[in-house]
Amino acid sequence: MVQRVFTHKKTNKKLIAFDDREFEMENPIKQYGNHVIVKQMILNGVPKAEMTGEKPFTASSSDIFKSAHLHWLNLKSDFQKINIPGNLMQLLKTDIKTDQEKLPELFLLPQEVLTAFIFKGYHEFGYTLSQYISRDYKKGSKSVAKIIDCGVHWYCFLTTSNDLKKNIVKFHYLSNTFGIDRADLVKQIKSGESFSKLNNLSLITL
Repeated sequence: MVQRVFTHKKTNKKLIAFDDREFEMENPIKQYGNHVIVKQMILNGVPKAEMTGEKPFTASSSDIFKSAHLHWLNLKSDFQKINIPGNLMQLLKTDIKTDQEKLPELFLLPQEVLTAFIFKGYHEFGYTLSQYISRDYKKGSKSVAKIIDCGVHWYCFLTTSNDLKKNIVKFHYLSNTFGIDRADLVKQIKSGESFSKLNNLSLITL
């Protein structure tokens, strides 16, 4: 996780923003949990020196950590209670592109359902999670790709935005059944090439 601190020009108050970091083939539950706990600790005032291990935790920081960990356990429990449509889980059981394109759940996928789906994919089938990010501050564009992998099988959920100020986001889906090499896809996303080239890929835009 990348933490950035801004100073509000009018109020002079410090504002904290968090950028997701890139990672490859990690346990998604552990990865998400670490992200939640660290973010909660930073927001609740644990000093950077203690976060990095330069200094030992104070009693106050230890209490904040315990609270952050409890928050994550409650959040994880909430994700486990989310009802994932049965047809969506079939996504991990078919190697036929046309079958994947027909899944209606792909077109109505809230973020919390996608997260619960990724967790269950890891827990039941061993799918790891990777995340790749490309951002162009000058053009105001950003893409974030979440790819779940198990052996030769992979599924990519890609969000792209050509206007961060207006928060206009498009959601895309593709997998190994679409005839795209995974390494080439990641290279293109990380290169920061124009999103018009991404649109030339064989993918579903939701």
